[in-house]
Amino acid sequence: MTFEMQQVPTPKNSSQAPARNYSKTTLKLLFGLSGNQCAHPDCHEPIISSATEYSDVKVIGQIAHIYAHSDGGPRSKTGLTPAERDAASNLLLLCPTHHVKVDVQHETYPAAMLLDWKERHEKKFSGKVTRAITDVGYAELEVAAKALLTTRTPPDAPSLKQIPPKDKISKNGLGPSIELLLTMGAAKSHECEEVIRKAAQLDPQFPDRLREGFVQRYAKLRSEGYTGDELFLQLNEWAGGGEGVEKPRGAAGLCMLTHLFILCDVFEK
Repeated sequence: MTFEMQQVPTPKNSSQAPARNYSKTTLKLLFGLSGNQCAHPDCHEPIISSATEYSDVKVIGQIAHIYAHSDGGPRSKTGLTPAERDAASNLLLLCPTHHVKVDVQHETYPAAMLLDWKERHEKKFSGKVTRAITDVGYAELEVAAKALLTTRTPPDAPSLKQIPPKDKISKNGLGPSIELLLTMGAAKSHECEEVIRKAAQLDPQFPDRLREGFVQRYAKLRSEGYTGDELFLQLNEWAGGGEGVEKPRGAAGLCMLTHLFILCDVFEK
């Protein structure tokens, strides 16, 4: 199924607003943590309407910006880059009615309120990812680890010194959705460490090459302009073999990525 989102009409005073640019990884995360339900706390309208005898399944929900997509929009915040405006941390899924309401009555629905909605909603519907992580075993983790391997260290590789994850999350501008993924992924940190330890018994260079693979991919994505949430999501997509985090292979990639995120200082400090 493709995600073809309907948008609230552009206000007349923001006709020069830049085009919206949602990556596939951002859309996967939004829909994966939506529970197929509008993020308004009192609304139970679905985001995706099921197929009927006469119609195919359709996406009826809409992507709402917490901070406006343009400087003249509702809840505008100057200084945000286009990438930051369209990042997962600045977006939530609403039914058409509530999308219109929060924008035309934006004084009643400030950014702080929408951020709270988003955090509570995504935590509420993270169960599918949690179940997938629970089902992850050593076999899946070994496959995910191999995806992170490389045979050479990238030039000017960052230090692998460990720093507190909270500090790293804040420094890199990772939003609550990514922090939630990291929290869930950390549940398998012990198993990740065991996989790496056993592999090192046969290949003593395995741990270093594993970290180097992570560093190399990170450096490549940075050179392509990725930052913040989208950078993490791209790394997660790669580590999970392109599978969603609600599937065993994708969940294993998230677990291994989380383990390496905690252990080695690849993101900015």
